[in-house]
Amino acid sequence: MSNSQHLPLGKSGSKIDALFVLARQEKASDLYLAADNHPVLKVHGQLKKLMEYPVIKAKKIEDLFYSVLTPKQQQNFESRREMELTYETEAAGHIQIILYLTDEGIGAACRLIPTRIPSFKEIGPVGPLEKIAALDRGLVLVTGKANSAKAITVASIIDHINTHLQKGIVTIEDPIRFAYKSKSSLIFQREIGPHAKDYAGGIRTAMRSDMDVIVFTEIDGPETLTMAMNAAESHLVLTSSISFGGSEWAIRKLFDFYPEDRQAYVRTHLSRVLKALVWQHLVPVDDHTDTETAMEIMFTNQKIAAMIQNNQLHKVRGEIRKGAGGMQTMESSLSKIEHVAIDIWKLMAADIGTSLLFAL
Repeated sequence: MSNSQHLPLGKSGSKIDALFVLARQEKASDLYLAADNHPVLKVHGQLKKLMEYPVIKAKKIEDLFYSVLTPKQQQNFESRREMELTYETEAAGHIQIILYLTDEGIGAACRLIPTRIPSFKEIGPVGPLEKIAALDRGLVLVTGKANSAKAITVASIIDHINTHLQKGIVTIEDPIRFAYKSKSSLIFQREIGPHAKDYAGGIRTAMRSDMDVIVFTEIDGPETLTMAMNAAESHLVLTSSISFGGSEWAIRKLFDFYPEDRQAYVRTHLSRVLKALVWQHLVPVDDHTDTETAMEIMFTNQKIAAMIQNNQLHKVRGEIRKGAGGMQTMESSLSKIEHVAIDIWKLMAADIGTSLLFAL
């Protein structure tokens, strides 16, 4: 069962809201609270301690969050020792909060959800992203390490479809992050826990409802992936996953959900339904005063489909490098970003090194 919860609109002027407003004013992506520490913001990938704010004691953190949790939610947190929830405030918008118990008390990691969904022009190459949004069927996977803006890319694709196409869209989320209003399309949003038991069941219901586009937060196991591949035969299925090292490793991770005796079948099925894959990095620029998204984009052509089926994933990058049909490598994307504030080649090496570590 999911630990996610959804909280109603926060009370104006509450103490926790004041911290979220401050984080929003500082253009932070995240706010962290730990006992006996100053609050910490993450701004363009860099941690910033709020030294002007007093050190927060464990009891204070508990009081801040318990003031907005219902008694039942407090009981759930105390029994499970962790909780993920979405909180909404008038002044600071939507906040994704992860609470967990530590040896010093409650710790909190709070992600500030952007107040506006960016357009394709703002996040990446317009043509390839429009090509993804125009797909009638197939599986589309958006990958990258944690805090690489995967959810924003998925939201931008949904918003583009909603604005420009007439589709039936259902999202199955844990938790709901962006609130959509139907435009040219019709959107239903469901959350694991309150509205759906799990992703696999939510996907099954969406198929029976004959939705055109099915979006779910993540692949959490073989049952979900199998259901997603089945749905992708006749629907556009969009999801994201944490992955390192590029398209090859993201696909390999899908194989690893299954025992070895089923992987040949999975490779065949995936070669048929996987239509596009985005691997992305959030890159600091202008001396860490801003960020831009770098994207590797793969479209499954006939050659890549054969590579997937025959387990020749080491050849995928070479095919992407040709740039056919809107494909581009991460290196190509990074080379187009100006004023990068880090060594991009060290970034690439670290990410690929992490992939090799996970493969051991």
